[in-house]
Amino acid sequence: MIEWLTVLFDSRVFLQANAILGFVLLGFFIFFYFSREGRDERGRGLIATASLAAFIVLFVLLNVGAFFFGWAMDNIVRLANLIQTVYTLFLLSADIALQMLKDLAGDTQ
Repeated sequence: MIEWLTVLFDSRVFLQANAILGFVLLGFFIFFYFSREGRDERGRGLIATASLAAFIVLFVLLNVGAFFFGWAMDNIVRLANLIQTVYTLFLLSADIALQMLKDLAGDTQ
């Protein structure tokens, strides 16, 4: 398993794909923030709740990432991939939480 992760995290292509995915996920979150439904009181509450859930996930991800930090220090691309993966998973959890809250609130469009 660690050999597969080493090959994946040493890849600059994976780093670029991971960074693009992170920007897309950030774009989705910002798009909802500035959308019409995100500006009302209920939309702000959804954003706040999703952000709180993602903040909790961030602490878990940072603690798991710290476990792999020594392994990632062997190669700068591996370290960048580890940091970018934590960031992408954080944004993914925020977007998933926001979508789940929207669905629970009945705001599916």
